[in-house]
Amino acid sequence: MDRTDDNIEEKLIQRCRDGDGVAFEKLIRPYRTRLMSYLVRYCNDRAFAEDLFQEVLLRVWRSLPKYNHRNRFAAWLFGIAHNILIDAERRRKVREIITYAEAVPEQREQNDPVAEVIAGEMQEVINRVLTTLPENQRRVFLLRQHGELSFREIAAVLRQPLNTVLGHMHYAVKKMKKALEDHEEL
Repeated sequence: MDRTDDNIEEKLIQRCRDGDGVAFEKLIRPYRTRLMSYLVRYCNDRAFAEDLFQEVLLRVWRSLPKYNHRNRFAAWLFGIAHNILIDAERRRKVREIITYAEAVPEQREQNDPVAEVIAGEMQEVINRVLTTLPENQRRVFLLRQHGELSFREIAAVLRQPLNTVLGHMHYAVKKMKKALEDHEEL
């Protein structure tokens, strides 16, 4: 996001603080898909994720007076989402994730059946690896992919040292790469 976008976001936040619901919709709009995708993939239940999504929006609305402009809004938003997920996980003991393909269907060329088969196979490999990753690696991977957060922001959200977060991502990517290479050899 460039400085102009930051200024627009700051103005929207101020309007939200003044009670402007339309400004809130404009503020959240760029993050809706990424946020919902993160929630769905993490909790493995679309209906439950939609409930959590509403809870996130409500908490963001209520917490905007405490938002600090020194932090990127996306990191703050995904931090709230992450905390709500952790709370929900404690309540429901949710441990699976929804498959990548079910959460957000990919846009594929309909005229290329070979590409569809290959993409489907690769997606199955990715789904399988995601479900086997240790929770810390899965969290970092999903926050990076769907939250589009920097590693520093992820470290702040997870309250872990930056090097720990980088290590989790390294091992997640390494496992993903090995699984894809093993699949290609078949």
